[in-house]
Amino acid sequence: MGERTEKLIERFKLEFERVGGVFIRVKKDQILPILNQTLKVENADKIFVEKFDDELSNILKQLNVKQIITQAHSEKQLAKVDASVTGCDYLIAETGTIVFIHDEKRFKSSILLPRVHIVIARSEQVYESLEHVFEKIDKKFDSIFLVTGPSRTADIEKVIVKGVHGPQMVYLILI
Repeated sequence: MGERTEKLIERFKLEFERVGGVFIRVKKDQILPILNQTLKVENADKIFVEKFDDELSNILKQLNVKQIITQAHSEKQLAKVDASVTGCDYLIAETGTIVFIHDEKRFKSSILLPRVHIVIARSEQVYESLEHVFEKIDKKFDSIFLVTGPSRTADIEKVIVKGVHGPQMVYLILI
């Protein structure tokens, strides 16, 4: 991995943590213990897991939770899970943003409804800016989601509340 990629990863980490996200960098063989620990801390027993490549899918089948849902059939079903584990399409270093391109393989609600969202990404998915991401996109899509940390909003008295319009916690696990 080159020096430029390392700098982009460090910038992403800084910006992502600044907005309340939790950044964890691991080797592939560390994913299972890190995920189990994270799910335990978050008291997540019922989780949704998006489809990954075969190797990663086999690792995720070993998670120490009560229920793993791999095919969500409705938004109602996803609203009842404690956490979702998904991939992403790109990471934007400039803002600490996770990019999800919606297509027929990704269920939008898996990103928005669970109180905890754990994203697994690879270092080659980190780009400097949104402009660089748009230069790279080579497929048709109907929508794009830009997630910059946990959901937060403020009331009239400027009191910040997390998790109103999306997850309360967002973890990014970078392989």
